[in-house]
Amino acid sequence: MKPKTIHLIDVIKRMWKKKWWYMLFCSITFALACLYIVQIPRTYDAHERLAPETAGESSMGSLASLASSFGVNLGSGMSSDAITPELYPELFQSTDFIVSLFDIKVETVDGSVKCDYYDYMCDHQQSTPWAPYVKALRAKIMPKDPDVNAQAAAQSAAGGKKISAFRMSKRQQELVKMVKENITCSTDKKSGILTINVVDQDPLVCATMADSIRVRLQQFITSYRTSKAMVDVKYYKQLTEESYLEYKRANQAYTDYADTHQGATLTAVSSRETELENAMDKAYTSYTAYRTQLESAEAKIQERTPAFTLIEASSVPVKASGPKRMIFVAFMTLLSAFVLTIFFFRKELYARMQN
Repeated sequence: MKPKTIHLIDVIKRMWKKKWWYMLFCSITFALACLYIVQIPRTYDAHERLAPETAGESSMGSLASLASSFGVNLGSGMSSDAITPELYPELFQSTDFIVSLFDIKVETVDGSVKCDYYDYMCDHQQSTPWAPYVKALRAKIMPKDPDVNAQAAAQSAAGGKKISAFRMSKRQQELVKMVKENITCSTDKKSGILTINVVDQDPLVCATMADSIRVRLQQFITSYRTSKAMVDVKYYKQLTEESYLEYKRANQAYTDYADTHQGATLTAVSSRETELENAMDKAYTSYTAYRTQLESAEAKIQERTPAFTLIEASSVPVKASGPKRMIFVAFMTLLSAFVLTIFFFRKELYARMQN
């Protein structure tokens, strides 16, 4: 038997006959959706955009500029660095980097909370009214594994260290995971522009964190890029100091010997004086050579220090970025109307599925 065709006009007529059901069902859904969504804490969004310098940029800048006009980025190929701008987003997934952000001082927009980011995330986060009940129910249903790191984490906190990335408690691991979700970083492969985005329940905190994370990222990259030159500076500085002391000893020995043997005509005295003078000249040559190497290494630090161009600085957001309350309520209301329509036409739909 051929199933009966469902016409749009018939659907509208039947829906109109059931209009009171729609009004009742959609009104209840609307009220419940409003009651639910207003309990969800509002979040704010702040971001910063900057263009980091890449190694090799000065020597092949014209080639990179030509390639970028065709949508090709040669930055990673030209760079001798292990950490290129394309890998910066991966850095934000590093537990060590996230833990290093916990000492940043933050303040809420109303001034009621002033503490570091770790205490703020632990003690000053709003949650839904039903969150404690859900957590308690989940604890009863799911098996509870022993927290082997809880005691070590407590000892670390007692010693003045908030959190250790090497050994964290479960609560601290959950906190790090939550921060990773709130802090994101993306890189435009064509232009190389880096965007740092921070989501938080307080507008001033998210703007502060966005700016502080940018500074921390610059410090990290600068430290990485100049680490080899810093080692060279330390090494040549030590050699320069040692060679300078050696020169001073040789100079003092020559001066003392020359002063005490003035007017002497013996060949042995003249030979000894020449020997001491040569030793002094040799020590001075070594000192000047190491001094030149030290100055070169110090110049290398400045050369390797990357430049970051801040394109867009963070600002305290005025409007909340989520949740989208109007969109959520409208979607749930339309969904309830759709579900009710499926219920009313279930027999016709079942008959068509059978055929």
